[in-house]
Amino acid sequence: MKLKAGELAARTRTLRDPAVQPPGAILLFGHDQGLVTAAATTLRLATFQEEHADFDLEIFFGGDLNAERLLNSCQSYPFLAPRRLVMLKDADLLSPAASQTLLQYLKRPAPTTLLLVLAGNLEAKNPVRKAFEASTTAWCIPFYALEGRDLRQWLATQLQQEGFQADEDALQYLCDHLTGDTRNSRQELEKLILFMGHKRRVQREDVLAMVGETTTHSGFGLAAAITAGQLQEALVILEKLLESGEEPIALLGVISQRLRRVVQCGELLAQGKDPRSVATQLQIFWKEQAEVFEQSRTIPARKLADGLLYCLDADRQLKGGSETPIPASQVMERLVMRLASRLGSRR
Repeated sequence: MKLKAGELAARTRTLRDPAVQPPGAILLFGHDQGLVTAAATTLRLATFQEEHADFDLEIFFGGDLNAERLLNSCQSYPFLAPRRLVMLKDADLLSPAASQTLLQYLKRPAPTTLLLVLAGNLEAKNPVRKAFEASTTAWCIPFYALEGRDLRQWLATQLQQEGFQADEDALQYLCDHLTGDTRNSRQELEKLILFMGHKRRVQREDVLAMVGETTTHSGFGLAAAITAGQLQEALVILEKLLESGEEPIALLGVISQRLRRVVQCGELLAQGKDPRSVATQLQIFWKEQAEVFEQSRTIPARKLADGLLYCLDADRQLKGGSETPIPASQVMERLVMRLASRLGSRR
């Protein structure tokens, strides 16, 4: 069943009504992983009691999924909670075989389990997305990057919740510089909030002093430097981000999203699609469009594929999948070096 992001709040309230039949599975996906994560947290709090997590909660990752184990978990009976909660993250990285297992389960989901599936952007033809949209027992909710009025309202609300009021020109500057994943925008807002101290009114000068400086050294700046093959610049940005407390797994998500966007851009342009429609479909920020288009035409497909494999390998290492644990900072440094070196040469 296809739903809009704006419907989630009302739908979530119905889950507390014992007379309402809850969905067997919910898919949250889209470019904006900050909104996806926030929606997942809302659903988890509404449908599951955390004191039961040791017994009735299990989390899986699509990149290295054991499909049989996922199926067994979904079909197990709850031990203490009324319903089990099974979370499948990174569903956009599922193998074809694992996707088929998930599709078969969706035909008859267990009534005692809520399967919560999280993914990056899924194209309309993606079989998992199509199955969720067609299902009568599942929800499918996309989260696209906020723009214009929607982004402005989100920024204002985030600041108001922290006790701040922003001038109109300050909000406009934030809109111009923080377009993209709200997960990264939220990190920049937190820096701004710390910078403000006891001052409650955010002015453009405050934003210029804080956000204007930090966006260059953001996850987006890191991903842009990597795909441009600027190794030294990428390493400097990575070091600053890690020193400031950025989560390596979040940075990895931004990098892999950039690579996937370049791949998708190249495929759509090769099909003769209009560049403007491609930019809209892929939610490419206007300041990055020329660079992304150029990279989609000049970086060989095999190198982009290698880059995504490098990201998958780094994901496994960051999540403890390596036999010999490696510090997260070292994992990211190796990844940046491999990617920037590989993508820096257009041959």
